[in-house]
Amino acid sequence: MKAFAFTIDVVKQLINHGVEDEVIEKMKMDVQEFFKLPLEKKNVYAQPPNSIEGYGQAFVVSEDQKLDWGDMLFLVPLPPSQRSMRLWPENPTSFRETLDKYSSELHRVSLNLLKSMAKNLGVNPDKFASMFEDGRQGIRMNYYPPCEHADKVIGLTSHSDASGLTLLVQVNEVKGLPSQEKWEMDSY
Repeated sequence: MKAFAFTIDVVKQLINHGVEDEVIEKMKMDVQEFFKLPLEKKNVYAQPPNSIEGYGQAFVVSEDQKLDWGDMLFLVPLPPSQRSMRLWPENPTSFRETLDKYSSELHRVSLNLLKSMAKNLGVNPDKFASMFEDGRQGIRMNYYPPCEHADKVIGLTSHSDASGLTLLVQVNEVKGLPSQEKWEMDSY
């Protein structure tokens, strides 16, 4: 098998991905409802020690470090055998079902996107996508509370994602990464 590596430094908006608007909107609504809960209710799903999964902050290593200006809920929906269901919110009551559906749709879109990328790289699309088919999927949901001095805080510390593919969905008008252009998905 031929090994290859590449870096993609492009932010694009994916259109015609086939995910129904209702699925995306329901996920956005459930995430917003979760982050509106009082702290003590969110802390029921707090990250266990030495884990990034659950509610809290990523990579807290010291009482003295500066934290990101935001809350995070990180869950592993795929494979189902790796789900930590005690960390999956039950409030709102539809959250678990919504995340399950959303996760399945992201998985499908991801495989199709990887096939499109492979085609453009001149690599066998099915063989390339199969390397990710049974992989681990993590979904990170962030909430950035209002801040009087937004220009003086970092919503999310500069980082690199340790994944084969990162898909972003913006829930509201809070600015995140800029979307530079639209990219239409090939159907598979």
